Amino acid sequence: EVKELLQEKISEYTLNITTKEGETYTVTGPQFHLTYVDDNGVDQLLTDQKPLEWILHAFRGGKYEVSANTTYEEDAVEPILKSLPFMSQANMVQPRDAALQETADGYRIAPEVEGNAVDEEKVISLVQDAIQNGTTELSLVDQDCYLKPAVYQNDESLNEQMNTLNSLTGAKLTYTVKGTVSTIDHEVLKSWLVQDENGNYSIDEEKAFIEQLADQIDTYGKSRKFTTHDGAQITLATNRYGWQVDREKSLENLKTALAEGKEQEMELSYSHKAKGTSDNDLGNVYVEISIDRQTMWCYKNGQLVVETPVVTGDISKEGRATPKNGCWPIFWKTTEYTMKGPKDANGQPEYTAFVHYWMPFNGGIGLHDASWRSSFGGKIYIYSGSHGCINLPGKKAAKIYEMINKETPIVCVYHRLDPLYTRFDRRNFYVTYDITSQIQKGKNAIGVLLGNGWYNQEKEHDRIHRMQRQMEFLRFLLR
Repeated sequence: EVKELLQEKISEYTLNITTKEGETYTVTGPQFHLTYVDDNGVDQLLTDQKPLEWILHAFRGGKYEVSANTTYEEDAVEPILKSLPFMSQANMVQPRDAALQETADGYRIAPEVEGNAVDEEKVISLVQDAIQNGTTELSLVDQDCYLKPAVYQNDESLNEQMNTLNSLTGAKLTYTVKGTVSTIDHEVLKSWLVQDENGNYSIDEEKAFIEQLADQIDTYGKSRKFTTHDGAQITLATNRYGWQVDREKSLENLKTALAEGKEQEMELSYSHKAKGTSDNDLGNVYVEISIDRQTMWCYKNGQLVVETPVVTGDISKEGRATPKNGCWPIFWKTTEYTMKGPKDANGQPEYTAFVHYWMPFNGGIGLHDASWRSSFGGKIYIYSGSHGCINLPGKKAAKIYEMINKETPIVCVYHRLDPLYTRFDRRNFYVTYDITSQIQKGKNAIGVLLGNGWYNQEKEHDRIHRMQRQMEFLRFLLR
């Protein structure tokens, strides 16, 4: 009877499994074929009892313990559990780590997802232990059976990364260059982000951005195309006038603005500025000086306002010729000024000259009146020119002084022997003349005198002879 009672009790075994949602699922002993195993424990208990003492125990009472060994089908546990809703893959929501998420305005942290997926192996093991031990309640939460995210939204490293990225990409900066707007915003900054081997972020393209803008703007120091008074289009090899971006200072300002993370209009810093902002940045007023024609022209708003003969540097004396084929800005100007030449061996200036108008543009070379001269122009500069300055008649100097200011460009040209000499196998200069305004209705005659050219020499020379086979001779093109 005892054995039958034990089997009956074992058959009534149930295990309640409670999920994090508060749902309870019950499994029973018979599902696992839980049965009593007779180990002769009941028979041994009867043998150990003394036959005549049963009356005494009946009055005194007593407890006897007997083991109730059980057995079940372990292979049945897993499929039974997986048939329950909380163990179905279709119902499981896997945990997801908190992570950075990009928005239109920057970066935020997308919270972690706890999910409801369980550690299946752990649940199976706990159920097996419960069956063996006769445990009737199992809480999946208390037993820490649920899978968890590895990273939570309060993760210190994740928040630090978010703050860094928002700081690096939070600015909106606008540059306007030659009418073109260049904007540095979140999208641009995002493309500039780089990450080092330690996972740290930084911005890497600021310098390239400034370099790109500067290349669009800079004209200072580069060869300059110039159209002379008679329509000749020449190249000025020396150019100390124009726009030049201070790249180091501009980069420093950009980095500061990016660190501030604000929206603002930006301006580049310049080491040199021109008067004009268009491709032809000479501005509204500029001066052209032709050394070979010994004439100066001053233009304002595209109109000729002053034309005068001049005397430039004496080409017969070393070091006195006026620099040619270049562009320079007026440094400053003043009236009633005494010019002084370089010091001699005694420390005294080689010469002094008082002028009413002084307008330097290239070191010690400048425009000024020359009251000691009675004539200007012609060939004076060949045998009795200046020390390098541009000598002007008094009234013309006064007029020019009124029209020009600091930074007004001065262009000195000499194109009698144009174009300039170059390595012809690498680079060729050429001169064009626009003679449209000189063409009249009816018949017109145009005369052109060409020299032999470098590669068309009468005297035989091995190198020249070889180059003649590779290069074309000097040509005149009429279009």
